Amino acid sequence: MDGLWHQIGISPAGAVGVVIATILLYIAFSLVVRFSWRYFGASHSSFELALVTVLGAVVGRSMLGNAPTLLGGVIALTTLFTLEGAIGLARRSSRYSDLGHVHGVIVMAGAEIDLPELRRLGITERDFWTSLRRHGIHNVGEVGVVVMEHDGTLSILRSGTPVNRAIMVGVRGAADLPDDFYAD
Repeated sequence: MDGLWHQIGISPAGAVGVVIATILLYIAFSLVVRFSWRYFGASHSSFELALVTVLGAVVGRSMLGNAPTLLGGVIALTTLFTLEGAIGLARRSSRYSDLGHVHGVIVMAGAEIDLPELRRLGITERDFWTSLRRHGIHNVGEVGVVVMEHDGTLSILRSGTPVNRAIMVGVRGAADLPDDFYAD
């Protein structure tokens, strides 16, 4: 029976270690994802998918310590869900409604691409054109505005269709768009 407990149980010190490791790795992984997810989300290469998978595996294994057990896994998952719930509550509260939120940014307006912004976001011009083609853009005349969203995806608002200003709230560069871009 002692061998079974060794496989599924955990000591009090081990449990504290799992909680501390989970909290620290959650913070570290959240920061890495927050600041680099745009790069991963823009091109969707197999290498980037593999890299994110490996990062997740390393973080998951590191949370469990040198002898992963069933109870250690339950403690790590409970800690992760608790952290995520607390962050979610903080984001929804009026006082912290913008906590950790990265707004979208305009990377193309009409036929003008903001190459310095693309470089700052770590997106190559080739990947950018690939994304436009995937969205069914045949020529730059079809583009009203392209917004790089906080999750690394592109939103393309087509030319010739006026946009409600509320849709562009929080998008960096939206205030610089001409008034005829907007419906109101």
